[in-house]
Parts: sequence; structure tokens; C-alpha cells
Amino acid sequence: MSAHAQISFIAHRGASYLAPENTEASLDLAWQFQSDGAECDIMLTRDKKIIVFHDRNGERLLNTDIIIRDTKYKDLRKLPITLRDSNEKKYAGSTIPLLKNILKKLPSNQFLVIEIKDEMEILPYLNKVIKKYWKSGKIAFIAFDYPTIKATKTMFPEIPCYYLSSSLEDIDQRFEDLAKSQLDGVDLSYKIINAELVDRFRRANKEVWCWTVNTVEDAMAMQKAGVSYITTDRPAWLREQMSKR
Repeated sequence: MSAHAQISFIAHRGASYLAPENTEASLDLAWQFQSDGAECDIMLTRDKKIIVFHDRNGERLLNTDIIIRDTKYKDLRKLPITLRDSNEKKYAGSTIPLLKNILKKLPSNQFLVIEIKDEMEILPYLNKVIKKYWKSGKIAFIAFDYPTIKATKTMFPEIPCYYLSSSLEDIDQRFEDLAKSQLDGVDLSYKIINAELVDRFRRANKEVWCWTVNTVEDAMAMQKAGVSYITTDRPAWLREQMSKR
């Protein structure tokens, strides 16, 4: 594939360089920046609400020592998400959203990539939320847990599903099963990707995406290798920089 082939940019946890990750603000910014899509993480609370959040505990993002799956949403939504150094101060006070609220406002021309952080337990609840609240836009699912992403594809055959991995050994061990599966492809750490790997998956009719790329040099390497989607913290900046090359 040519180094100038078409490539798309997914905003990692929304436009998380400017607004707190996985918040309505960061996802709204991703849409405003006209990213090709945005990625978010989902997990269950104690009362089986599906929230948009990445960590298993509250230490890094909520500045409190709680376990997310052991906490009810009514208590989680009171906690402001800690700003990172690059976040704009106006987003202070942002809180954890529910997936249903993100889906309700998903623009018709946008693409939301949903990373499933939990395992099988979440799927019945996810099924209900998707069926009730997904009315516009496109979505895809990704997950590190292989049985979960395969079960997700079975549950939602019309929705693209990709297996996440950062290990070449893992990919080699699973390749034959991946090739035979109904999954649409893989979403890999850019550090393990080369053109040969992308070609191998392409011959199996599987797509290769990558994460998380924040330099022009790495993005150009992924484009040259033939990756179709790049997940990045800085979608607008990276697109602009690559357009100059």
C-alpha cells in the first residue's frame, strides 16, 4: 500500500488531549474536530449501569480509592474527573457519562468505537442499551478479551468487531482462529505492526487498525504499512501535520 493511501483517525477516548478522557466534552470535541471517529471505553457499575470509563478503580481519574464495579452510578456521577496537564481548565468538573447518553447524541455522520473493558457479564446489558439508544451514526466494538469480542460479534453480526492486542506472540497463536472467525479484524499496538503483518491479515480478509499513535513519524509508518484506522489523542493535529507531508 502506498504511503499516501487513505487513512482514518479515531480520537482516543474522545479528544482527550484537550478535554478529560471518556467524557461528553471529549467526545463532543472529537465530533467538532471532524475526526473520522472517536473511541471510548465501557464497563459495568455495581447497579449494572454501563458507564464510559477506562480504569478499574478511581485513583488516577477520580482521585479516590474506589473500585468501579463495586460502586453505584449515583455515587460515581458525583465525582469530577481529574484534568490532565494538557486539558483545558474550562472542562473541570466533567463527570462519568452513561453509554446511553453518548449514543443518544451520536451524530448521524460519526463513527463511535466502543472498547468493552469487562468480560461476558456486560453483554446482556449492552444488548439492551444498543437496541434502545443507538439511533444514528456508526459504531464498532473492540476488546482485549477474545471470547468476549467473539461473543459480541455473534450478538451483533451487523456491527464491526475487532480483537485488541499488543503482543505478536498472542497474534501468532490466535491467527488461524482469527482468520476463520467472523471478526472483522484486529486493532493492534502500533509497536508490533509492520507491512508483512498487515498483508497477512489482508490475505485472510481481515482489517488492521492500530493504537495509540501521537507522532507524525509513527503515523506515517502505519500508513505505509497499510493500516486503515489510527487511534490518536490528537486527531486534528495529526491530520493537519500529515497533510503537510
